[in-house]
Amino acid sequence: MPRHLFVGNGTIAALYDSSFNIVDLYYPLMDQHHNHSVGGSFRIGIWHEGKFAWLSDVEHNLSQDGMRARVEGSFDGVKFQIVDTVSMQHPAIVRRVEAEGQGYVRFIFYNDFRLNNTEIGDTAFYDPSLDAVMHYKGSTWFAVASSQQLYEYTTGRRDQGTVLKDCEDGALGKNPIAQGSVDSAVSVAANKFYLYIVAGEDRESVASSLGSLRKHPAEHFEADAKYWDVMVPAEDPLEKQSIMVLLGHFGRAGEMPASLDTSILKFNLDTYAYLWPRDAVMCATVLDERGYWSFTRGLYERLFTELLTSEGYLFQKYNADGTFGSTWHPFTVNGPRSRNIQEDETALAIYGLSVHFRASRDYALLRSVYEGVDRAARFLADFRDERTKLPLMSYDLWEERLGVHAFTVASVVAGLRAAAQIAGTLGFWSREHKYLEAANEVAAAAAQMMFDSNNKYFYRMINLDGEVDPTVDSSVLSLMLLGVVDPMDPRAKSTAQVIRSRLWVPTIGGIARYENDQYQRVSGDYSKIPGNPWLISTMWLAQYYALVGERDEARKLLEWARSVATPTGLLPEQVNPFDRSPLSVMPLAWSHAEYLRALRSVRQPG
Repeated sequence: MPRHLFVGNGTIAALYDSSFNIVDLYYPLMDQHHNHSVGGSFRIGIWHEGKFAWLSDVEHNLSQDGMRARVEGSFDGVKFQIVDTVSMQHPAIVRRVEAEGQGYVRFIFYNDFRLNNTEIGDTAFYDPSLDAVMHYKGSTWFAVASSQQLYEYTTGRRDQGTVLKDCEDGALGKNPIAQGSVDSAVSVAANKFYLYIVAGEDRESVASSLGSLRKHPAEHFEADAKYWDVMVPAEDPLEKQSIMVLLGHFGRAGEMPASLDTSILKFNLDTYAYLWPRDAVMCATVLDERGYWSFTRGLYERLFTELLTSEGYLFQKYNADGTFGSTWHPFTVNGPRSRNIQEDETALAIYGLSVHFRASRDYALLRSVYEGVDRAARFLADFRDERTKLPLMSYDLWEERLGVHAFTVASVVAGLRAAAQIAGTLGFWSREHKYLEAANEVAAAAAQMMFDSNNKYFYRMINLDGEVDPTVDSSVLSLMLLGVVDPMDPRAKSTAQVIRSRLWVPTIGGIARYENDQYQRVSGDYSKIPGNPWLISTMWLAQYYALVGERDEARKLLEWARSVATPTGLLPEQVNPFDRSPLSVMPLAWSHAEYLRALRSVRQPG
């Protein structure tokens, strides 16, 4: 099930299901190795006058406003509101609970920690000096505590189910410690209080954060919530939520995962919680253009000083600690004609840095990373076919096929032009000339060799033997969006027309990735549907329309994006073409980034 709510501050992040259960909990890095609830579910129960119910079993509504995730509902005559936010100072989720009704009420919080992405070897115990239940394994510690004294607590073995049974009978057994595969619960008997889920590297750091939060509970909560509101003053609700999603995904170590939603595990036992340089850069550029460059600086430091190979290219994806992420690109393709990489990722990293520099004027960063930038630019300039001047073969942005791709070509041109600008800024005139000349050669070759003059659209892929892939693909819009082909060029206009006519999803609207896309198909009749509509594909077309002055058409596509967002303001990767429900992961950071880019393009004068 895709996620419905999200809070995060770059050090700790939580994702929630439709019942307000935390189902993904990240600390201190934003990747799957630091998910402490994978496969788990932090549940909330209510006990009133001898009756008990889980929140999932009572009437409730979800909403999100900025970095405040909210659930409201009622049970047995008790109305309640629970609001979660994330601390701006501490690695902590802060929860405010309020209830109205007659009689005695208490809330029970079931904690399903699986520390360091596994449930093996954990310890849970009640710490009376902190009045908190602690979970720890190695240097990963969590405390669950309240602004009020805990009414009851318990710990136990998850496989034995004792803690869940304790919750459901309304009385917790106060078992003080458990080890192995463990869970826990705490209860609070009050109508208004704050609950804390606090992380740290040891007991002392957790105790310090908890002590600070408890000093002025209401003041801390309001300050934390208002901090995010002040930082993101957006009128469009989806605009505000999209910025929040991007800011919350950027980790303090410079990592930026594609998505923290682990529901995708059911398909291939892997997740999107990796740093893909392409996805990260396309998100970072949106934030840079809006003034949030301090959040993205660490990404470029890592890309060009830590992650870039000695040959000058970036790998497909990375874990947050900089090690290689999982891959399906075979190393057997490495040779004089191809690499098992996606070359667009290396190229877009340079392009993104140029956007970052224009926004920040951070000469110190530019100087510190330039050695890596120049190495990457040399790779782009040299990794080309001598005869055609096009890039040699790598994998496409969809990570499916080896060849020379329109999206890669557009990225390489943009990357080389950016490298030329950076070189000129630092006074390296000969390098500026070299990279600009290479960019122009690639752009001219693409315009000549990648356009189907009979069917009037750009090919998505050719190979070095002259074969072409005639599949209509939304990613060829990158040729116009990244400045390789003038958007007003008749070839650009006819390409956009073909994409609109061949990739439009007639059932609910939106643009498919490409013709006959099989990824994440659901039950239904696809005979007249090219594939599931994708947010990024649809927003690319919106951006193109804005570039050529067709702003009404662009606004219609923006409205379509709003129509498929959840009521809580999250955007998935894809949408079910029959019922508009989210498919694949949600939120997908890149979807939010392209919505913001399309919105900005419509607003710009011109």
